[in-house]
Amino acid sequence: MAMACSTERRLTYSSTTPTTTKWADELPHDLLGLIVKKLASNVVDIIRFEAVCSSWNRAARLYTSTPYYTLLPQYPWLMLLILPITIPDKWSWCPKPPRIDHESRCFISLAENKVYKMDWKASQDFHGYGECLGSSHGWLAIREFKTMILSQEIIHLFNPISRQRLTLPLRPGKASTAKVVLSSDPSCNNNFVVVVIYDISLGPPGIAFYQHGRGGGNAAAWTDLEGSHDHYSDIVFHNNGQLFALSTNHSIQVWDFGDTYNNYPTKIMDFQPSMNRNVLDGPMTHHKKWLVESMGEILFVERQWLWLGSDTKGAVDFYVCKLNIAAKKWEKVECLRGCALFLVRNQSAMSLSTRELPKLEENSIYYAETYQEGDLYKRKLHRGWSEIRVGKVFKFNLETKVVKPYYITREHVDTSYSKPVWIVPSP
Repeated sequence: MAMACSTERRLTYSSTTPTTTKWADELPHDLLGLIVKKLASNVVDIIRFEAVCSSWNRAARLYTSTPYYTLLPQYPWLMLLILPITIPDKWSWCPKPPRIDHESRCFISLAENKVYKMDWKASQDFHGYGECLGSSHGWLAIREFKTMILSQEIIHLFNPISRQRLTLPLRPGKASTAKVVLSSDPSCNNNFVVVVIYDISLGPPGIAFYQHGRGGGNAAAWTDLEGSHDHYSDIVFHNNGQLFALSTNHSIQVWDFGDTYNNYPTKIMDFQPSMNRNVLDGPMTHHKKWLVESMGEILFVERQWLWLGSDTKGAVDFYVCKLNIAAKKWEKVECLRGCALFLVRNQSAMSLSTRELPKLEENSIYYAETYQEGDLYKRKLHRGWSEIRVGKVFKFNLETKVVKPYYITREHVDTSYSKPVWIVPSP
């Protein structure tokens, strides 16, 4: 049965220091650190802890920034730009389009069955309404444009929990960015690597990288990855700095970023794994491909969407296989033991342990989509604003091939400014 999150919690961040409470301010910092450690299983509890008073805020930030701090596994959130729609009775045949709220985003916690609304910390050089190009280690990669020229893009790395933001240097050339991944958490390691896939619709294909701890703040800091001239579907970091890239013909290329602060990454693998399977090909089938690191393995995930007719949304199926590097082949995976996958269109996939997060169902693929619900509103809208979209999360069982709706929004989901994205929150 599908869930509907009816409770909205607003998590606000004040630009001023929290008000001091006398009794709370007098607690020893060591004790406060122990309390924060107990709250590590839910990042929302840490946010609430920080909001109590200034001393608790300092203690939480000090503790979470130390090298020995370890955040316990977190349940994923789904970020959406949700807009409330009200249809006045007098003008029900032609409602006014809702005002787009660029200043906030909704984060759906499926484990808690709650919706958190977070106000974006917008500024003159960061509006926050750009397109999200991926999430890594609790950080979002958000693209905005300096001007109306698409080649002059600006990419911000933004942590919606800690409110930290890093603006990457402008990248030369006319090709825009299609996807962004990070080698490590910028909150814990300043020497991280940003890797991007070029958007081939606006330039030549390829992959570029930027070394944050080394490159400086100018465009020359970006370097094209040597030997990356194919059309790529996805990229993912694995094994302490090895970047795996999946090309559109299912070939695999690997670069070693292990010690990039002394040497540039080197290409260590380039091969075409064999794949034994029957693929539903044809004009009525849509394919989407992901790479995902899962429990020490590299998985290839393909979604097949077979349209069955004009009166139905179609049938969906997922094909999962793991990479056998020694045999140079893709091996079909029949069951996802101990883990669940989280997918969304044009975003990086993630794998989470169902043993560490028992509310998740193993052997399942949770995938988010947005759909235009036209039939219900076309009778009212006529030639008015008819792009009414709802967000849905489906749960697909890899073994039984059964698809069930897991969550459905009750409001309009705007996808023109912000696509849905899974994120594991991190303070």
